[in-house]
Amino acid sequence: MASKHLKKVDTAAKGSHQEAPAGSHEPPPPKEKKEPRRHWGWKASEEKKAAAQRAEQELMDQVAAVLEGESRGPRLVKTEPVRETTEAEQAAQAGKKPRFTLRRKDQEQADEAQEAEAAPQEAKKRVFFRREKVKEEPAREEGGALSQRDAAGAIIALVAALVLLAATAVVYVYRDSFSPDGMILSVDKASTPNDEYVFDAGSGQAFAAAGKGLAVANSGGLELLDGSGAPVTSMVMQMENPTAAGCNDFAVFYDLGGTHMAVAWFDGTVEELTPAGNIISATVSETGFIAVTTEYTGRRALVTVYDPDLEEVYRWYSSSAWVLSAHVSPDGRKLAVLSYTVSGSEVRFFELSQEGQKGTFFVADTVLLDVHWFSSDRLCALSGEQVFFFNAQGEWQNTYAFAGQYLVGYTFDGANCAAFALSPYRAGTTATLVSLDPTGVELGTAEVDSGIVCLTASDLEIMVLCSDGATLYNSSLAEKGQLTGLPGFKYALLRSRGEALLIASNYAEVYTF
Repeated sequence: MASKHLKKVDTAAKGSHQEAPAGSHEPPPPKEKKEPRRHWGWKASEEKKAAAQRAEQELMDQVAAVLEGESRGPRLVKTEPVRETTEAEQAAQAGKKPRFTLRRKDQEQADEAQEAEAAPQEAKKRVFFRREKVKEEPAREEGGALSQRDAAGAIIALVAALVLLAATAVVYVYRDSFSPDGMILSVDKASTPNDEYVFDAGSGQAFAAAGKGLAVANSGGLELLDGSGAPVTSMVMQMENPTAAGCNDFAVFYDLGGTHMAVAWFDGTVEELTPAGNIISATVSETGFIAVTTEYTGRRALVTVYDPDLEEVYRWYSSSAWVLSAHVSPDGRKLAVLSYTVSGSEVRFFELSQEGQKGTFFVADTVLLDVHWFSSDRLCALSGEQVFFFNAQGEWQNTYAFAGQYLVGYTFDGANCAAFALSPYRAGTTATLVSLDPTGVELGTAEVDSGIVCLTASDLEIMVLCSDGATLYNSSLAEKGQLTGLPGFKYALLRSRGEALLIASNYAEVYTF
């Protein structure tokens, strides 16, 4: 059927052009292009389209507000777009007039009621409109909870992410600490878990191991810290040459050449001792016996021995020899006194339960520096050129000579071994470590190519602290581990099982190889 057309008149053109009379040479005005006649419902259709566009825009604005948390808005209904039927569809519809398919208000209300009834089923599958994308949520069980499979997957993903994050952190922290051969561990300071000890940085500092704690003496006083680094006690005590020594139960602090002396326990108790004269030296045995050597008027020296309860148990006056130090045996029964005369050095032996000298070890024309008890019957004495081994009766057993090398460090703190650092130069960066057993037999050697700061031992392990790091050895001087990237530590105390306390001016840290 042909469509009817309406003539559209341009009022502006009508007002400016008149019909030309017959025979006029002026050409007639151009005819306006006629538009096809619209359907009777055209105006209504355009209004419906505009209304639909406004509704769609309002819908998108509400969805955007919901996504932004401003408003939840009404429940959204997914509808089909409004469109006009084609001529082909008209022919297929057996004589029906062409019309527009619009969603009426009453139909929308009916749809909303129907959807309200189907709400439980709708909860299982929700459609979210996002500006230009449509994305479905994962299927959820009733009540909005994830299914067991999805929950397990989420938990596994979370755990995996945490493990990956932890592994990444470990790799980053220990990035400089992995050894190529996998045998010797090199540990950086920043990557080492540690306990920190903090103390005053006074002048003339001296350090000593006391149990698992640390004894610190300086010119202004004393401090005792326990195994975790917590301060146990602190006391002001003026000392020109502060010195410290310790055992498992307490620490001894004294002024070398002075008369101030104090003993501090881990329960916070501090007791002062009054020596008979200026202090020459003081030593503490493994079992807590204190041997104090002092000057004494009319004699060369006086040795006083105190038991662990600070009860005086022995005195010995020296009339002919200058005493350097006195040492109580590990069993607390014997006393070795190191002294020197015009003809040489000697070590004298005494029984604490008896009077009178029990033996003497004498070395002519030699200055002995230190004495050490390996056991209650085996000792060694150290000079700058060699080490002498003998028993508690003063009978010589062996000598280890340094072969012209200089002694730059030593330690007697190991179990059944002693370690010495020897160098061809008085001040140099290269040295040879030597380990000896209680009979003077060499256990092993090792080369050190940097300046040695400190040598320490514990049980069957030996550690050397150098200017650029630290190295741990066994008693045969086979390398067990290294610490690198260390700051400027000035002293070290090796503990059991590869644990070391590295000490600076005002703090100390525990490192584990």
